[in-house]
Formats: sequence, C-alpha cells, structure tokens
Amino acid sequence: MQDTRQQILEIMKRLGEVTVQDLSNELGLTSVTVRHHLEILRSEGYISDPEIVRSSRPGRPRFVYRLTSTAADLFPNNYSGLASALLGSIEECMAPAERDYLLERAAARIAERSGALPENPAARVDSVVLFLNQQGYVSRWEESKEKKGLYLIYVSSCPYYHVSQDHRDVCQIDRYMVQLLSGPGAEVTRLVNEARNGGLCTYAISWPTAKQ
Repeated sequence: MQDTRQQILEIMKRLGEVTVQDLSNELGLTSVTVRHHLEILRSEGYISDPEIVRSSRPGRPRFVYRLTSTAADLFPNNYSGLASALLGSIEECMAPAERDYLLERAAARIAERSGALPENPAARVDSVVLFLNQQGYVSRWEESKEKKGLYLIYVSSCPYYHVSQDHRDVCQIDRYMVQLLSGPGAEVTRLVNEARNGGLCTYAISWPTAKQ
C-alpha cells in the first residue's frame, strides 16, 4: 500500500475518527491531497463514508471518517495464537467424542454461509470449490478420468495451516465441511490428508443416485 495511505490508516487507528483537517495537520498535506487519498481508501472498503457530526457551536458541521472492519486485517493480529490456545483448552477439557462434535458444528456454521448450491454434480463441485476458495483455501477440481461421475477436489493450501501443526484435529473441519457442502446423498472420501505438511488434501465425491 502507498506510504501516505498507510499513514492515514495508522492515524485513524490511533484516533478512532478523523477529519480532513486532522489528517492535514498530522501529515503536512493539503486538504485536496488528503481527500484524494481518503477517496481511494473509501473505494477499497477500508474507511467509511464521511459522517456529519454537528456541534452546538456555530459554524460548519464536521465530516468525520472511521475505519471499517475490513481495515482490521491490515494491522498485526494474533488469530492463530488465540485459536491455538482455545483448541489446546478444548483438548484438555473435552473427551475426543465431544471435541469431534464441536468441530462438526464449527464446520456446519461455516458451510451455512454458502447458501443454496446447485444439484447438478459438476456444478455442485464447482460451487463447493468456489466457496472453499472464498474461505481462504486454495483448491481446484476435476472429474476422474477413470470413473465417470467421480469428482476429485484438491486442496493445496489450508487457511488453518499454522494452527494444524500443533492441533491435527482441526483438519476434521475441512472433512466435515466438504461433506456438508456436497449435500445429502453424496459419498465423500478423503483420499489424502497432507496439506498441513505442504502437500495436498484430496477428496473424492460421487452421487450414486444422481443423474449425470
């Protein structure tokens, strides 16, 4: 990101809300230049539209800008550390069956975001892969050359990679999610589970009763 816009975001993070004049004073830039950078940041979704704040004192109303939730990802975070600590606590306090149920419910909550998916097998797999990639996976699919109606999904990068190094159970989320997204009647098998080791996770999916 351009240095000036990065500085603007850091100032907004520190102050909470700012006006064009606040940023002009902090950066030593003209109001026109500041507005130009604000408009770019607004178009990228990092700051909100200007909001009018009226004062009891006479004069023009103030227009203030704030960071959006999207901007939070631009600053340092420790999501992996928090997830690892929570999973460690779960492993200490819950029996294996209870942990498995919890991971299945987590997968279901994520899968719910996909909405309705097409019933046609090829279109369904395509939608599953698109949804996975929207969640931070790097995946692709193809129909098996050996067996018609058998579809293979290859996951080459997992968004939980760092957490899975110490908590292998988290890989169950992927398995449950692919099953749920594939829908009723789907037969899903995880053939390979190596994304956590820098390889691939491979899923085979078929719908024995579906019309191809």
